[in-house]
Amino acid sequence: MTLIDNLLENIAEPFYAITLVIALWRYPNYYNTYLKYFPILIAYTLLNEVLGFLISSYPDLFNISINKFYTKNNILLYNIYDIIYFLYFLYIYKLYLEKKILKIVTTTVIILFCCISILNIFYQDIQLESHVLTHSFGCFFLILITLVYLNQIDWHQNKKDPTKNFLFWLSWGLLLFHTGFLPIRLSYYFRIIQNQESYIFIRRLHLFLIPLMYCCFIIGFIKMRRKLIKE
Repeated sequence: MTLIDNLLENIAEPFYAITLVIALWRYPNYYNTYLKYFPILIAYTLLNEVLGFLISSYPDLFNISINKFYTKNNILLYNIYDIIYFLYFLYIYKLYLEKKILKIVTTTVIILFCCISILNIFYQDIQLESHVLTHSFGCFFLILITLVYLNQIDWHQNKKDPTKNFLFWLSWGLLLFHTGFLPIRLSYYFRIIQNQESYIFIRRLHLFLIPLMYCCFIIGFIKMRRKLIKE
């Protein structure tokens, strides 16, 4: 493993922690908006990664399954995380989208996502198999919704700079990450990658997308105008 690979493999958790600290620092700017629970999601992401590492590395000490067959398997954590993660962002964008028809469409997507998540549990073991259908559905529609939100931004409205709006950077972070990660996730699941060189490249790209997304979040928090307008 090269120095770059070692760095990429261990860079995500520090970015989660840094983003959480900055999110809490800027919390007075958005504590009374729809984004007030966002730091909790970041903290949950960090704790989920730490617990996932502990379960896979120290199964005798950290085991969330009652069945020994699932020892060292942390997939359950990530399947649950995906459901909470996508529901949170889909709901947030439903609140921030301006047109009523878009809010109705997003509500329909949320209902469909819940149905697919439930159905996925019945034909795939939630403790053993990655629920790729749930993830792909959530990922695809989150990409579309972030594009819709970015498209609704009026760069000339009241001469406000959209780059000082945290949602602008949140949307770009989510868009860049999920547009890159969706095909990567599918290639992992369907074992499309056959040679080692391609796998190493895809793995590096996957790991690079995480700090890229969180850099967008950090920039958004730092550039956020003095106080986000109450929604």
